[in-house]
Amino acid sequence: MWTALVIVLASVVVTAVACLLFGASRAHDQADDKDADSRGFLGAVISGLFIVALAFYMVIVWEEGGAAEDNASREAAAVADVYWQTAAMPQPQRDHIRSLLTEYPKLVADKEWPLLAHGESDASTAETLNSLHVEIVSLPATPDEVKSARERSVQALREITDLRRDRLDSAGGLDNTGKIMLFGTIAGAIAMIVFPLMIGFTSRKRHIFQMSLTAALLSFVCVLCVGMTQPFDGWFRVEPESFTSLTEELAGIPVEENR
Repeated sequence: MWTALVIVLASVVVTAVACLLFGASRAHDQADDKDADSRGFLGAVISGLFIVALAFYMVIVWEEGGAAEDNASREAAAVADVYWQTAAMPQPQRDHIRSLLTEYPKLVADKEWPLLAHGESDASTAETLNSLHVEIVSLPATPDEVKSARERSVQALREITDLRRDRLDSAGGLDNTGKIMLFGTIAGAIAMIVFPLMIGFTSRKRHIFQMSLTAALLSFVCVLCVGMTQPFDGWFRVEPESFTSLTEELAGIPVEENR
């Protein structure tokens, strides 16, 4: 938060100083300004390109964040589905599988989730998921009740693995399209400040105030955009609520023994 405030204030100071330096020599040109319409058109083009880049970028990061949150919910739901299937599994595999299923959401929420902000994964979480695969695949194919539970659990584990892989991919940050749109947004914001300073505004107080306010807004937008490059970090980061609530849900599932 403090970094964003410093960037915004710095942009305002730099813009105000630039207005004083570059605008002082243009006061005498205002009386005979034959190119005002052309400059206005170019300024509108730059503004339009900035808005387009910003809109595309916001759509990309918003969808990425929504997909990350939705995938986390689906992953947690798949873990709960496997836990329900354990009622039909024989001992001692059942207790071991239940223990791994209970441990998995805790590891995701407490250990792996903080690492996602840095684009990293947790080895112990992956190891627990691999142990689940080994235990469930090793279940006997008879009787039919156990076979059915085994097949459904294997399918759910496949979904868990795929969703976790998607989660780790999302932790890597923007794809190439997102990076291009972010670059376009920042470049457009800079151009919207530089263009008037270079060929248009004078050092009048109202011009300085207008440019300073514009610089503050544009720098805040750019800081906000940079802070949204990673769905698991920043002001709008996805929280591990699906996994923390899953731990409570699993604790409330009644333990049923095979007959």
